[in-house]
Amino acid sequence: MEYALQTNCLTKKYRNFQALDNLTMHVPKGSIYGFVGKNGAGKTTLIRIICGLQFETKGEFELYGVKSNDPKIFKTRRRIGAVVETPSIYLDCSARENLRLQYKVLGIPNMKGIDEILKIVGLENTGNKKAKNFSLGMRQRLGIAVALCGNPDFLLGNAFLRKMPNQTFRKNLLGLEREEFILVNDIAVQKLIDVILDILAVRRNNRAVVMVACAGILLPLKRNARIE
Repeated sequence: MEYALQTNCLTKKYRNFQALDNLTMHVPKGSIYGFVGKNGAGKTTLIRIICGLQFETKGEFELYGVKSNDPKIFKTRRRIGAVVETPSIYLDCSARENLRLQYKVLGIPNMKGIDEILKIVGLENTGNKKAKNFSLGMRQRLGIAVALCGNPDFLLGNAFLRKMPNQTFRKNLLGLEREEFILVNDIAVQKLIDVILDILAVRRNNRAVVMVACAGILLPLKRNARIE
């Protein structure tokens, strides 16, 4: 099986606090991967390490076959779209203007695809309303929209399911032809029942990752279930 992301004994320590402790996980290509854990379980730390915002204390990860210590990892990270903690948006701009600005940052010559992205996150009818007047949930969804700009292969996010309407999530986000990696904050597993995942990883005590099948047990499954 081919993997979009693999980690091997990935560890991150902040002085006396162990954020990640020998984390080993495998995210198959084309999968929708839910990573569940309480605050402090290391979910955001993992995202930051994969995006290059922080460095691991020890261990390594592999992104599309490129190891974290390989100089090519910088180019490979261009395939990532990410929402890390608070979304970076322009509060004095509308949702559409935010996406247009992100397109320019990425060097995309035309604005093709913006309407589709706004529809995916349920912000297609916000018009000229400025982001500063959005609710917290709408801002979170706008952050996801910004991450989708440039058609990334690998989507990373924190608390995606908390702010994304379930019907929109199922109908639109799951239809994208890319590898999605969804990280969820301290959210009850029962709240995931209406969301389709391939694999659910439960993080415990900053170390163990328990993989469970989703079909007919916790979650209705879109693809074949797999236990790792």
